[in-house]
Amino acid sequence: TRERLLAVGVTAAMVGALLSRRRVAQGLLALSRLASSAAASPTAPLSGCLYRYKHPSWPAPLQAFESPAAHAHRKYCVYIGGLTDGLLACSYVEALGAALDERGWSLVQPVLSSSYAGFGCSSLQRDADELAQLLRHIADREEGDAEFALVGHSTGCQDAVTLLRTAPPELRCRVRAAVLQAPVSDRESQTVEQDSDGSRGRLLAEAEAKLAAGEGEALLSQKYYGFVPISASRFASLVGRDGPDDLFSSDFTDERLAAKLGHMGLAGQRATAPSHPGLRTLFCFSGGDEHMLEADAYSFILGEVIT
Repeated sequence: TRERLLAVGVTAAMVGALLSRRRVAQGLLALSRLASSAAASPTAPLSGCLYRYKHPSWPAPLQAFESPAAHAHRKYCVYIGGLTDGLLACSYVEALGAALDERGWSLVQPVLSSSYAGFGCSSLQRDADELAQLLRHIADREEGDAEFALVGHSTGCQDAVTLLRTAPPELRCRVRAAVLQAPVSDRESQTVEQDSDGSRGRLLAEAEAKLAAGEGEALLSQKYYGFVPISASRFASLVGRDGPDDLFSSDFTDERLAAKLGHMGLAGQRATAPSHPGLRTLFCFSGGDEHMLEADAYSFILGEVIT
């Protein structure tokens, strides 16, 4: 519907006009005008090419789905879903693929070790390593002639942030834009959700005890969401304070936020990759997000933490 298409418009305009604020604004205006008439139009199925990619040290390959099936694009938008997501993570992905194709971009949807129910025994760093290998695979295939944008949804935002902090400089220099759609704090979202039986607190205590005993990879006694086996380290990262997943909490100081997010701008990238040609980051908050505190609580992110 209209809200979904506007979200697609924001993303497509961002990755289609990386270096021009004016073109971004013009694109958003045009897309918003089209949203009403397009809202009732059915979305065409997404066609593409499914392929494998693998690091030499991995025991088995992973997969990625690239759309459209045949194209001459050299720009790739990597879409990263959140917890329990895989292919077609959100309802707007098909429309996003079509909008990107019109602007000279290919859409790539990776299937990571953490996809679907795998996140409970994975980590952001593992995701970032797997995504870095995907970028390397595409860049090698294109003989070095490839640029990327990252679009993260929910925990996919944390993946994008982690990738842009830890990937080798030569890969980060190829990433020209990052769109963080629905970036929320898992820790703070737990305060929005009900915990009538106190199980969340008990599980966090169990996870912290296992971590203290050096058993971070041990599974907890209760499944996450009721169906996902989860390790002590991942649960503590999601629910505990200041862990790897805790990147967008509104109670952090500016200094702590700068340490976590300062690399998401060009100045932050050039601190470790001096030849970076340019990086732009767009935060897209979902106004009706049931996992989000009041939007004003997140205004700090749009200040001077990222330059």
